[in-house]
Amino acid sequence: MLHQKSKMENQEISAGAFIYKIIENKILFLLVYSKRNSEWGFPKGHVEPGETETETAKREIKEETGISELNFVKDFRCVDTYKIKGTLSTTKNRIIDKKVIYYLARTNEDFKGSVDDEIEQSKWLQYSEATEYLKYENQKKLLKQAYLFVKEGKNESCVK
Repeated sequence: MLHQKSKMENQEISAGAFIYKIIENKILFLLVYSKRNSEWGFPKGHVEPGETETETAKREIKEETGISELNFVKDFRCVDTYKIKGTLSTTKNRIIDKKVIYYLARTNEDFKGSVDDEIEQSKWLQYSEATEYLKYENQKKLLKQAYLFVKEGKNESCVK
């Protein structure tokens, strides 16, 4: 138990999704601009105790975008891991491992706004445009995986 607690104090886990819609045969991804980080990215947030990864993703997407009608694509899950300065009370001001689990979800809804004004704005962009807004190479690589997954037609099997 001590080993697990020690590991938890040295890492933060978040979950979110690459949200997309298809308009006029174009695949568009939703990017959000975080006031806190001053960066473009994808809706995500900390996994709360007792929550599954997909429950976290749904909750965070609703809080950050107002979007609640999501169809999660089966068999798509990717993980981004990197170092950050901790943001939780148990990790504050220490360099820790950040693990972000991303799913792929289709919607027909539009951005409605952030519950807590954490997200300043959003954009629906085609893959090539979206990569120009992203700062980190690992985000670009993961978005490419999502794009290819949708483009190859693997998005037919969705789960709510």
